Amino acid sequence: MVKKAAEVWLEKAKDDLAWTRANIREKIWSGACFTAQQAAEKSLKAYLLSCRESAKKVHDLGSLLEICRKLDSEFEQLREACATLTDYYAPTRYPDVSEFMEFSEKKAQEALNFAESIVNFAEGKIND
Repeated sequence: MVKKAAEVWLEKAKDDLAWTRANIREKIWSGACFTAQQAAEKSLKAYLLSCRESAKKVHDLGSLLEICRKLDSEFEQLREACATLTDYYAPTRYPDVSEFMEFSEKKAQEALNFAESIVNFAEGKIND
């Protein structure tokens, strides 16, 4: 049951990566940054579920990363990626949350690269 839940979350993370790529193709930069954050979040939650931890209802990747890091110190290498993607969660959805953040192709591509690295890393740990 634990393995199945982790697989479901990981599959959703991969779906979000596909959405990120589609958003980039369509030049929807904020959408790409948001779905990249979602892919990373779901993959970290998949890892936690695979370790019999709960999938906390938080969107701060740094908080999720800390829990993952306590289980496996190698997650530390994802800190920069998690910090960058966390910054995209609210501003991509709510223009009045913070100072206006401008999204660009460069940010969207960086977000995709970071998300892919997190998803691939988490998947590798789940399959160990």
